[in-house]
Amino acid sequence: MFMRKTLPVIIAFVCGVSVVIDYFFNVPTLKPFTQELLTWRSIITVFALGLGAVNILRIHIKNLERDKGKNIFSLALLATFVITIFVGVTMGQASSPYKFIFDYINVPTGSAIFSLLAFYIGTAAYRAFRAKNAEAAILLICGCTVMMGRVPIGAKILPFTPAATNWIMSVLNVGGQRGVMIAGAIGFIAVSLRIIIGLERRSYGGE
Repeated sequence: MFMRKTLPVIIAFVCGVSVVIDYFFNVPTLKPFTQELLTWRSIITVFALGLGAVNILRIHIKNLERDKGKNIFSLALLATFVITIFVGVTMGQASSPYKFIFDYINVPTGSAIFSLLAFYIGTAAYRAFRAKNAEAAILLICGCTVMMGRVPIGAKILPFTPAATNWIMSVLNVGGQRGVMIAGAIGFIAVSLRIIIGLERRSYGGE
């Protein structure tokens, strides 16, 4: 019980409080300790990435065993995963095979995924732009104005849309984004404090 629950809370509390104090206050005696903690954080992050890679392999190998090798998506993922790691480790990231994988497989795949997101955004915009109330009507007007102001034909049809689009994007959009970022930062601080003082048991494997 002590090793599973109490000790992780103590370690998280000491490390978290030390880094916070060193960040906000100039404590020369504490700085070497916090620098060592930050170094270990980088090391643990690398091991966490390795653990994630092992977990991906484990899940997709189980998928292939369950489907008797017929799951082409898991097979393709495992094949590209192993080939990319092998090429990167043995030949280096500057080698032509690795650049070929990155330029002609990774980049086009990412572009295709992001292009598919445009259709989902379009359907979501269609559902959101129905003016059922005042807020939805404002969203509809702003969305249509931005879409018209971003294309040349929209500026020809409605000459005021480029200036209105710039105002919406630089004032309304930036204000909304900053509000979301501030709210996210406050939530991050709250969760961090819960982890440091031991209230967030799920971080330590609890319920």
